[in-house]
Amino acid sequence: MLVRSRVLSALRQSRPKRGGFGSPKDHEPAWIERWSANRREGQDNMDWFFRLFNSTRIYEIFLKSSPRFYGFIVWTSIIGGYSWSRMWDHIWDYCNQGMLYRHNPYVYPVPDDDE
Repeated sequence: MLVRSRVLSALRQSRPKRGGFGSPKDHEPAWIERWSANRREGQDNMDWFFRLFNSTRIYEIFLKSSPRFYGFIVWTSIIGGYSWSRMWDHIWDYCNQGMLYRHNPYVYPVPDDDE
């Protein structure tokens, strides 16, 4: 029994340790590793947009930290909502030109001279 346990422990120590399931040494399936290795730099249809967005440095300035991100979202929502509302007000005015009350001011008649 003692010999058997020594043999088994020697076999266990001679095998290379590869890590268990979910360990950092554990490899993904081959198709995931191939997919991760394919970066497609310069091949994307929207590459021009990402290059333009990265050149504005919006991410580094506003979106990288949480307080700046939330402030950016709140203020752009306020400004964007106001602009959206004003845009539709102008479109409504343009489509209803001459039919709205404010477009047709009341003209007071010339007062009669009672003298």
